[in-house]
Amino acid sequence: MQGLWLLLALNGIAAPNPLPANCSSSLCWDVSPQICVTEQQNQSCQTRLQLHWYSQTALSTCLYMAEEKLQCWQQAEQGHWQHIVSWQNTELSLRDSDNRILLRTELQVLSRKPAQRRLSSPWSIF
Repeated sequence: MQGLWLLLALNGIAAPNPLPANCSSSLCWDVSPQICVTEQQNQSCQTRLQLHWYSQTALSTCLYMAEEKLQCWQQAEQGHWQHIVSWQNTELSLRDSDNRILLRTELQVLSRKPAQRRLSSPWSIF
């Protein structure tokens, strides 16, 4: 019976969350997707964007898309955010309470149909 109580007591103690295996610094994140493919050129991408960030120390951070604040965390070692957003080529950044950029990634929109080239000359003598 003592083993059961010990197991229950240890189960209630949370171990610190380790950084992901592919993270080699004290602060990492995973953003998905970073590239969106649209049907037409100059079309916005509307998709579910999600991210997870991880830190070895507790941080107060905010997530920004360009200069728009999306979410903040207070004294957290990790954070998760997901939302359906509409975007064109832009930047996603995680900033500290002094607005310094801690992490940054480019979000790109690519088109399935490239820009059409003009095959005839733009002028005519007739």
